[in-house]
Amino acid sequence: MGLASKRKGRWRYRCWQKLFLALIGFPLAAGVLLVFVAIFRAVFVHQQTQSVLHILNNQVVDKIDESQIMQRAERLAGALKIPSVSYATDNQEKEALLQLHQYLETNFPLIHSASFIKKEVINTYSLLYTVEGTTKGKLPYLFASHLDVVPVDPSTWEVPPFGGKIVNRTYIYGRGAIDDKSGVLGIMEAVEYIIQMGQRPQRTFFMAFGHDEEISGKRGAHELAKILQARGVNRLDFVLDEGFPLSKGLIPGTDKHIAMVGISEKGTVTLELSVTGNPGHSSFPPAESAIGILAAAVARLEENPQPSLLGKGPESATFKYLAPHVSFFYRLLYNNLWLFSGLMAREMERVPLTNAFVRTTTAITVFHGGIKDNVVPPSAKAVINHRVHPSQTVTEVIAYDREIISDPRVRIQVKTSREAHPISPFGLDCIPFQMVIVSIKQVFTDAVVVPAVFIANTDTRWYLSFTTNLYRFLPTVVAPEDVNRYHGNNERISIKHYHEAVNFYYRIIKNADMLTDQVPSSTINNGDQEL
Repeated sequence: MGLASKRKGRWRYRCWQKLFLALIGFPLAAGVLLVFVAIFRAVFVHQQTQSVLHILNNQVVDKIDESQIMQRAERLAGALKIPSVSYATDNQEKEALLQLHQYLETNFPLIHSASFIKKEVINTYSLLYTVEGTTKGKLPYLFASHLDVVPVDPSTWEVPPFGGKIVNRTYIYGRGAIDDKSGVLGIMEAVEYIIQMGQRPQRTFFMAFGHDEEISGKRGAHELAKILQARGVNRLDFVLDEGFPLSKGLIPGTDKHIAMVGISEKGTVTLELSVTGNPGHSSFPPAESAIGILAAAVARLEENPQPSLLGKGPESATFKYLAPHVSFFYRLLYNNLWLFSGLMAREMERVPLTNAFVRTTTAITVFHGGIKDNVVPPSAKAVINHRVHPSQTVTEVIAYDREIISDPRVRIQVKTSREAHPISPFGLDCIPFQMVIVSIKQVFTDAVVVPAVFIANTDTRWYLSFTTNLYRFLPTVVAPEDVNRYHGNNERISIKHYHEAVNFYYRIIKNADMLTDQVPSSTINNGDQEL
């Protein structure tokens, strides 16, 4: 009995020992290993180096001086006085667009008289400038921007939205100051300065200014792209369009400016939800009305947002590039999204702007229902606009909505859709991306430059077939408190930041010339002249 009892005791001890290891020991060891790996990655994170760009880093960096800074500010202010508003497809201030054409021709005389620059009006209202470089046989590149602006309610502004007012010699106010007449005029100021200095670019490039970007770009940039293709320009070295501005405080962990270069662009899908019911008198209503059913469906979509995709798309590279420049705690998070993406997503989704990086967003933009105060409505409709994360497809977004609504009485119809853009190269071996990085740092010396997903939409969609190197960046600084001015009230840009924007485009042109030998050859012929 004693021996059996001892054996039984040892057996129980071994069982408890195995249970302890299974429930506590192994998970504890795994946890310690995970912590060790996370800390190791945070401590030994390496800053991204720039391989091919020793060519640019070794040059003497010249910039546009400030002697004409006020004249350039006044030229932008003058352009802001022209109300080139886009309301809807084929509903624009078209006379204002023609007035803007004339304004540009008058205020940039060197561009419009240079023998190596050709200006063309495309589809009546868009502009295409071809700048012929001195070096032939290399792929050209393209600057994209747009002439039109969004509508405005003057009663909500502190200054006239089309007054082009310069306040305290500090800010230029007006609709389009940020989006995107500063882009159009910034590019032209850089080229005008080059000509003024008696120079000519080595590389051939295009300045493509659409007139309807705010309402899809189908009549503008689309037609510009078709013209290029018709002339045999099927390949471009890179395309640079508007995108994120530089900002501080948007992403925690550093007090430096963050310059996010868009390497992709969210897709979009617009859905119409509808419910059909039976009309009747409001004195004896049904248990559920069409409005009530639809309102419940819409509420479920808001209460159950699309799933978090943080770390599954290009935003993982955003944080990887940021990691060397932040404090240790944030470095631990940013360099270990595989472990902390859930924690970071919960923090980021609290703020609408950063939530847009985390997932496909859901916006209820229209709701219609009811015909009379005392009539139960026969139907109700709502419009949902999703901005689709690159790691998700339009089909997956619609399927998720259908599952969350879970009501066959709600009809879901696709109005428009477009998948997210492909991810452009951003590695050390991608010369155009690295060149953009250096150009930003030459002007904004304290900036941390990172790849990112652009959460809005641009005209780059029309140039996707020309190159894989499509980048989106707005070379100006926007403070967190000024974010709502974008498409909002009292839009403005500081004179200093506009001057920096001009310098950025100047540096792009100069740096592109410096890298001429690194550019692929072109077999394109433009008439008798080889590009």
